[in-house]
Amino acid sequence: MKRIVFLIMAIGLGCCAGGTADACSSFMLERGDTVLVGHNLDEYLPVPGLVVVNPRGIAKHGLGGSMLNPLGTVKPRFAWVSKYGSVTYNPMGKEFPDGGINEAGLYVGEMNYYFTEWPKGDGPVRIYHNQWIQYQLDNFETVDQVLAGLARVVPDGHNRWQFFVADSTGAAATITFVKGRAVVNAGDSLPVKALCNRRYARELDTLRLYQGFGGTRAVDFADTMDDRRFVRAAEMLRAQDRKVAAADYAVAILRRLDWGNNKWSLAFDLKRRTVRFDTDRSRTTKTLDLAAFDFSPGAPAMVLDINRDLEGDVTKLFTPYSESVQREYVAKMWDGIDTGFLGNLMFKPLMKSRMVSSIRGFQPAR
Repeated sequence: MKRIVFLIMAIGLGCCAGGTADACSSFMLERGDTVLVGHNLDEYLPVPGLVVVNPRGIAKHGLGGSMLNPLGTVKPRFAWVSKYGSVTYNPMGKEFPDGGINEAGLYVGEMNYYFTEWPKGDGPVRIYHNQWIQYQLDNFETVDQVLAGLARVVPDGHNRWQFFVADSTGAAATITFVKGRAVVNAGDSLPVKALCNRRYARELDTLRLYQGFGGTRAVDFADTMDDRRFVRAAEMLRAQDRKVAAADYAVAILRRLDWGNNKWSLAFDLKRRTVRFDTDRSRTTKTLDLAAFDFSPGAPAMVLDINRDLEGDVTKLFTPYSESVQREYVAKMWDGIDTGFLGNLMFKPLMKSRMVSSIRGFQPAR
């Protein structure tokens, strides 16, 4: 989730969106039998949100629609039943995550990329970009499965994002949509398992200028003028301080990648299925273990305010999800975004209403 800048047209309602806070980052840290993914969500505005526990066995359908009917049911109708439970971090309410981990150890998360062009026309089903993340976590357990699924379902929407995907085997991939086509880096084409807000190929070109990666420049962690977050991540992954525990080292990388506007920092242990997080409103460390949650069909979805001032294991502090919670947090997010006069008058109320009403039909499958 990035700050959304809307251009409201004089005739009708049009949206041209592009994130302005280009400072989110993700990486994978591997050490022994540990596979960790770290993610910073960065934004200039306050970011309210929830950690959501999503049970399996929920019948869902694709949301997309036009600007005049945002989050309407996609046509032809596209439906699924969630196969895996998940824990997600959600600025926009349940079913609209920015990222998360499922019980199979799959991670999916987004970062802004201004030049994203989503697929158009006939072809794969196009669903709302936040929901596309949830769809991956509902259905897949490996990076290969996510990549194969691009032939069937792709993201769409007003934000411009690229994605970092990882699984418990240590596999990872980046997915960027360029001129409507998915450009994937994985395996040999992903020598550094990290992604920020530029195209991966461009990041590698820059990285090759630095010592340890073929160049002569020294990595300068004190430089606050030049955005070299990818270079910093690559160097810290290459030259790990193994005296520091892997989880603590992942947090140290996240701190080094903070470009001054970090709101949420999260670290996911993909093998042990645990999460560690903090936010700008509460920098004490919170932890949770997916094994402690009930993901069985029929179990209630559970939520926790991600910014709540807590410390330690927060597993027992989650409360049941309700429509009133959805309404509250959707409103908190959209109320903090200025979409211009017509947007504030028309588009924001429409999106808030749709993000509440559109998932009422998501029920336990029979």
